[in-house]
Amino acid sequence: MNLVRKAAGISLFFFMFASLLCAQPLRSIDEIFPNLSLTEKALVFSNEGLKHSFQKNDSAPLTPAFDSGIDLISVVMEKSPYRLVEVLMVIPYNERVLNRLDAYNAVGRIKNIKDHSYFSSAQNRNIVIFKETTRLESAARKNPVPDPPPSATLPSSETLYLCFNDANFGSLYIRGTISASRYGLTYDMTNFEAVRFLFFNIVKVEKFSAIVYIEPVSEGMLVYGMAGIDLPGFIAGLINVPFEIEKRLTVLISWLTDGLQRQAR
Repeated sequence: MNLVRKAAGISLFFFMFASLLCAQPLRSIDEIFPNLSLTEKALVFSNEGLKHSFQKNDSAPLTPAFDSGIDLISVVMEKSPYRLVEVLMVIPYNERVLNRLDAYNAVGRIKNIKDHSYFSSAQNRNIVIFKETTRLESAARKNPVPDPPPSATLPSSETLYLCFNDANFGSLYIRGTISASRYGLTYDMTNFEAVRFLFFNIVKVEKFSAIVYIEPVSEGMLVYGMAGIDLPGFIAGLINVPFEIEKRLTVLISWLTDGLQRQAR
């Protein structure tokens, strides 16, 4: 009996020791984005976040540290976007510190994206961008399927297919890839079908890109998003491209923020 107890005690000690070795300390916002000014940092912790719009030949205003392991710009630039928008914010923890699994379960609630609107200061009202959001069986079989229940484990990678009923552009068929990294979670989205308006393809296949990186940091949940779109010249001249991208990215960030806050309850 004593030998059994000693063996159990040794096993427990090594388990606890291994757990301490494997535990990842939370990074801070300053480690990931070391060059933020005091004004920019204040915006990062605001409800709106820090936002920038820039052209494809410009450098991204927000630059993560070289060793941060975060590189959204190269992914978005693969789509040769006409204009890009990026946003950075930190959502303070409420009742508990969130983790990557919380982030994964937050982005799994696709159905309620439609419940988030964009506030137009010009019109002084909320505007619905996505009238309906649905998870699909696959790219070939576009049958609606329900969101799965919250997961107890974090997959290393997952691909899902979505349909966004956009108020301006109609049905947007989106492929999303969720991947876990050492510190955070990346959600990469692109259109797997062309976007049509009347008889014209206004966005070719995989010419829209939105990518969001989520990481639990010491100050809260870091959310860093970037989106870009490549449009034909005559279409780009008719609409305010950065504004249209910003509206949709803002709605996605609002949906994600709400999902993370739900996880904390």
